[in-house]
Amino acid sequence: MSPTARALVKQLVPRAAVRQLRAAQTALQGAWLPYTRRILNDAPPTPEFLASALLPELQERYPAVPEYGYGAADLERRGHSRAREILHLPGGARATTTLELGCWDGMVSGELQRMGRQATAVDNRDEGFDPRALAAGARLLRQDATHMEFADGSFDCVFSYDAFEHVAQPDRVLLEAARVTKPGGHVLLEFGPLYFSPRGQHVYRSIRVPYCHVLFPPADLQEFSRQRGFEPIDFSHVNGWSLERYRGLWEQCSRQLRRVEYEEVRDLSHLDLIRRYPSCFKSKAALIDDFIVSSIRVVFEKLG
Repeated sequence: MSPTARALVKQLVPRAAVRQLRAAQTALQGAWLPYTRRILNDAPPTPEFLASALLPELQERYPAVPEYGYGAADLERRGHSRAREILHLPGGARATTTLELGCWDGMVSGELQRMGRQATAVDNRDEGFDPRALAAGARLLRQDATHMEFADGSFDCVFSYDAFEHVAQPDRVLLEAARVTKPGGHVLLEFGPLYFSPRGQHVYRSIRVPYCHVLFPPADLQEFSRQRGFEPIDFSHVNGWSLERYRGLWEQCSRQLRRVEYEEVRDLSHLDLIRRYPSCFKSKAALIDDFIVSSIRVVFEKLG
């Protein structure tokens, strides 16, 4: 459904009906999952990629993806919403000190500061820091999240939104997050799209083809971008971790962090590409979950 069609549906159809429509659509997509899984399991691991001539053809089949929204009002709205979510986490109402990882604009921390918390935020770049967050009193610092300059047990709550799929060493960052969290405090990670999911290469504003990085080699994607006048692709912008690898990380940290909430959000909207080109997928990851889980939300409690 195109963005224009979605907007029209919102105007003309009651919200309850829209939810029912989405539920029916999800159920229909899910009905294809067992069949798709069998095709993937039976596929040979070659060819690993499609011919580059197919990329322009596939590009024309998919509509533009709506912008994420980095305007001043978007940042303020997200900051307020996410700050409220932090306060509703287990122990969130009692949390007085918070740390945001990969903050970019820092507006979540700015809102927490306005709500009476002592809010600190770090990012490895500082050009995105929003003056409104600084004016609110939040500490926005340029630091490497793998080696943070905070004492052990400094914060009641450590959190990160839409950043963990970008950090080069998620295992090191999670261990640092655990180190600076107080015993009994909490760590929230909410992030995606994951690397092998439909939009995992994070180039969906230019190359609209879902799973483009699974279907085509990096050189072909870069050349396509050059020919179309798109920005060059920074392949290091994402860490390339699979879902299976994240699952392993949660187990590795189980002595320091106990999971109290966990959700893997699925995107089943492009199973047809897995069925049509199963060898491209089979050569990249063994589990179909890697291709259909688009994001993760996990809340940990720091063990004493």
